Amino acid sequence: MIRLENVSRTVPGRTLFEGVHWTIHPGDRYGLIGPNGSGKSSLLRILCGQLEPDSGRVHRRRGLRVAYLPQEVEAELPPDAPLIEAALAGAAELKEMARELAELEARIADASGPEQEALTRRYGERRALFEWYGGDAIEARARAVLGGLGFAPDDLGRPIRSFSGGWRMRALLARLLLAGADVLLLDEPTNHLDLEALAWLERHLSGTPAALVIVSHDRVFLDRVTDRTADLACGRLRIARGRFSEWARQREAERREAGRRLRRLREEAARLSRFAERFGAKASKASQARDRERKLARVREEIARIEVEKDAAVRLAWPEPPDGPDPLVELDGIGKRFGDRRVLEDVALVIRPGDRFAVLGPNGAGKTTLLRIVAGELPPDRGRRIAGRGLLAARFAQHQLEAMDPSRSALEWARESAPERSEEHVRAVLARLGLGPEQAARRIGSLSGGERARLGLARLMLRPAHLLLLDEPTNHLDLPLREALEASLAGWRGALLVVSHDRAFLERTTRETLAVENGRVVRLDGGWSRWLAWRAERRVSGGAEAPSAHPRSRAGRRARAEALARRSRELRPLRERAAALEREIEALERRKSELDGALADPATHRDGEAMRRLARERAEIDRKLAAAYASWEEAAAALEEAGG
Repeated sequence: MIRLENVSRTVPGRTLFEGVHWTIHPGDRYGLIGPNGSGKSSLLRILCGQLEPDSGRVHRRRGLRVAYLPQEVEAELPPDAPLIEAALAGAAELKEMARELAELEARIADASGPEQEALTRRYGERRALFEWYGGDAIEARARAVLGGLGFAPDDLGRPIRSFSGGWRMRALLARLLLAGADVLLLDEPTNHLDLEALAWLERHLSGTPAALVIVSHDRVFLDRVTDRTADLACGRLRIARGRFSEWARQREAERREAGRRLRRLREEAARLSRFAERFGAKASKASQARDRERKLARVREEIARIEVEKDAAVRLAWPEPPDGPDPLVELDGIGKRFGDRRVLEDVALVIRPGDRFAVLGPNGAGKTTLLRIVAGELPPDRGRRIAGRGLLAARFAQHQLEAMDPSRSALEWARESAPERSEEHVRAVLARLGLGPEQAARRIGSLSGGERARLGLARLMLRPAHLLLLDEPTNHLDLPLREALEASLAGWRGALLVVSHDRAFLERTTRETLAVENGRVVRLDGGWSRWLAWRAERRVSGGAEAPSAHPRSRAGRRARAEALARRSRELRPLRERAAALEREIEALERRKSELDGALADPATHRDGEAMRRLARERAEIDRKLAAAYASWEEAAAALEEAGG
């Protein structure tokens, strides 16, 4: 569908990539990875036609429909349009697709032989897309997609301008998911999604017949949605079959092999250098010495290339926490309101040395407020925060990055936090986070968002702490830095509270969860997957808390069993409706398969009238299937909303 031939792209001062060859076929599912600044977004824009390459050629199939999600969405949506209209704006392509399908049905009936086979194949591709994007029941599909991305039914009539930037990004994503595209190009689609919306998007994309190219730093998301990896690094694009985790294992094996080869090359370089020095002046050996010198130059070039790639592997280190109090912090009956909105209510929590919590909850539930109270930055309205004597706590917060003094240099701002550290030590920490001498000397106002995030982390890494409170620490970090950060924290001995949507990061750095919801904070054994299960259990039980603090107590088991029985009775009509629709869909799919077999039979091709009759019946089956699927989606959404 899209083919790149020897494509290159440069920006002032450097080449992003060159010599890129890449073919995207129907149904391909690529994860596009690489360090920040390697040119991933530029490559997506070349694929969709928004950007021309400096050299090389781009071939796109005639009539190809491409949907592109950029990272910046401010100018992409009409500000006064209601949400449902903005989401459906991309569905205009479906009308054209319906017209194309009707035309294909007529051509199939009149064609024969190889031409008919090709038309039938094309019809199947277009029909699968038409059904997936909602077909004749597109509005029902739009409501299901918007609900999956976290919008409430009351949001559908609200104008786009009334939503925050993160919710506008979700609205744009919904529009693209309804656009009837052959290819979806998504640049960081998981930004601003909470874990539940993220899980829904994974399920949705896993079933799409459209080809996918996704830029993401979310390793779990890539593993669940893609099955090929395109790695853009050092100006080259490498294509590999397999999910991200398979590619990561392959990359680690290549790094180990590169280390072994580097040692062998250095030994060879030393030997060649000795030969050239010893025999270069001898006439009888001059020719051999020149050959050795030429070979030495090639060996040194390869050594330099391997060293550049080897140096790309980031290694971070946190200062070990000194001896400190136990417990570190206690919260006793904490309550906090902002105006009339209750954010936290009667929160009791004890944090001890070595505790490692993921702090999870819906957007706006109060996770950041909890971290600020634990850090001592925000006083509670009720209750007490009791800090251990000599507690050293440090917090990383995204909004603090915007409050940095733009007139200061990065080096000055970092040194201010640790005046006892030498300038050489501070520069070394900055360099490990990708802030070399040039960035260290620049004013903070000229740094990108990603560079400011790394500067904020560097400032924390310069001071020892008993307790780290990290609010979305991986935003703006590329994969190598995320992996380095989680590796450094995994071996750190201090206590940790993390707010993050990066599930791989949480999996490696935390052991327990603080679930923040409806003003309450509940401590759970286990990580983000345990939190998702807990949320599902609460929906089934209607949100009621168990009467016992211990989930396996007799009273707790009885209360949960009674709640399950009650909810089962309430949900029975919805379940029966969904089951009836599933049976209808199954019967229609069986008949559709029978018709496809008849249409593919060469004997049918000789009877034009039979061919037209079968094509009309198949089109009718497709319309019924689209309506049945839309009704099933509504029933399933209602069942899910009711907790079933």
